[in-house]
Amino acid sequence: MIASILFHRRIPATKNYCVQAYIHGYSVIMSKTQVTIPFFVPHSGCPHRCVFCNQWVSTGSKTLPDAIAVRTKIDAYHTKIPPSVIRIEAAFFGGSFTAIPFEKQEELLGAALAGKRRGKIHAIRLSTRPDCIDHARLDLLERYEVETVELGAQSFSDTVLSASQRGHTTDDIFRAVELLRERKFNYVIQLMPGLPLDTADESLRSALTAVRLAPHGVRIYPTVVLEHTGLADMFREGRYTPLELHDAVELCAAMYSIFLESVIPVIRMGLHPLDAEGLAGILAGPYHPAFGFMVKSRFRRNQVEMAVEHYINSNPDKQHRKMIVELPAAGREEFIGLKKENLSHLRSKFPHCDLQIRFTDAGGISVTRD
Repeated sequence: MIASILFHRRIPATKNYCVQAYIHGYSVIMSKTQVTIPFFVPHSGCPHRCVFCNQWVSTGSKTLPDAIAVRTKIDAYHTKIPPSVIRIEAAFFGGSFTAIPFEKQEELLGAALAGKRRGKIHAIRLSTRPDCIDHARLDLLERYEVETVELGAQSFSDTVLSASQRGHTTDDIFRAVELLRERKFNYVIQLMPGLPLDTADESLRSALTAVRLAPHGVRIYPTVVLEHTGLADMFREGRYTPLELHDAVELCAAMYSIFLESVIPVIRMGLHPLDAEGLAGILAGPYHPAFGFMVKSRFRRNQVEMAVEHYINSNPDKQHRKMIVELPAAGREEFIGLKKENLSHLRSKFPHCDLQIRFTDAGGISVTRD
C-alpha cells in the first residue's frame, strides 16, 4: 500500500522553509515569512491521560503560563523579528485548551488579544480535543479573536482511538470539524501514526480521511514511548512495539505525499527537538531531532527513484549506462539527504546506471541520457 501511494503520485517539487530559532531563551517556530511563538499548557483541561501522553516531556514545559508570562514572552521576542517576517501568531499548545476553566482561558487569550491589539501579533491559535468543541466554547474563542483551532484527532480508526484510551471517537472529530467550519475558524488536524493497534495502511487511511475534511493544515507526530505513560508499561510488558525510525520515516513520507498532492500544508512532522532532560524521558520509538527533514528527504528520494524508473521503463531499448538527473536547486539539501544518504542510495539502487546528479533552477525533476 505504501509503495503504491509513493510511486504512483505525481508530486511537484516544493520548498521547505521551516527552521527552529531561539530568541531571548524562548523557542519559536520560524519560517521565511511567519513566526509562531508557542505557549504550552501541558495536560491542562485534559479529562484523563491518554496512553501515550506525557506532555511535560514532549513539550519541555511543566508549568502553566499566566497573563504576565504571555505578555512578557510576546514583547521579548518581538524585538528580534527578522525583516522577512510578515505574520506573527501566538499559539497555545498541549493540554486541551477549550476544556480549561473559562476564567483561565479568558486570562490567557486576553493577554494574547492585547498583544494583537498592540500590533505585536497578527493571530491566535490553540490546540484541543475534538470532543471539547461546542458552541459555548466557540463563542468564547470568537470573543478573543482566535483564528485557528488544532484538533488532536490522532487517528480516524475507532479501534486505534480506543486502544490508545483517547476517550473520543471518529464521530467526535467529524462533529468538531463541522462546527469549526460553520463558525469560519481555520482548523488543523493532528495525526499520530504508530499508536497501539495501528498499521501502516490504517495510518494512510487516516491521512486520506483527513484530506476529505479539507483542513487548513496537518501535523504528523509518529508515536514515541515516553516514560511514566501507559504506553511505557505496555512496551515493557511486550504488549506494544513502536515503529522503527526507518519505518516511521517511510510511512510519514507516504502521508506527506498525500497531503502535498491535495495542497494541504504539513506544518510539522515529529516532536520538537528536546533538551537533555526531555531526551531522558524517551523510552523508545522513532524520535530524531531532524525527523521532519528526514521525511522530506525520503520523499525527495522517492521522487527521484520514480523518475529514474519511469525513464528506464519508457526506454527499454536503450542502454542506460549514463543518465543525467536534473533536480531543483531549491530542494538541494533534501534531495541530498542526511550525510548524503540519498545519493549513495540512488547509486546502489541503480548500479548499472552512471547517475550524474545536477541541480538547476528548474522547478521539476528530469532524467535524460548523456
